[in-house]
Amino acid sequence: MERDEKHHHMFRKQVGGVTTLVTRISHNAREINDGLGALMGKQLCLRLGEFWELIDCPLAEKDWDDIVAERCHDGQNPFLGR
Repeated sequence: MERDEKHHHMFRKQVGGVTTLVTRISHNAREINDGLGALMGKQLCLRLGEFWELIDCPLAEKDWDDIVAERCHDGQNPFLGR
């Protein structure tokens, strides 16, 4: 992901054919709990367990790209309901 520093730590990722995935963390955030992890995961087209795998690195970027391509076949993130 590309980091974009503004009023939050912003992270963006472009996956071919899919709207850019974006999530953010407040500058004063000290911990990401399961509640926040679930929200961030949805923004990244991941379930909570997959989000933690991405953070802890067992989920490789190519595997993440494959998940996004499968779930967002129409270019829209189904977790965001838009």
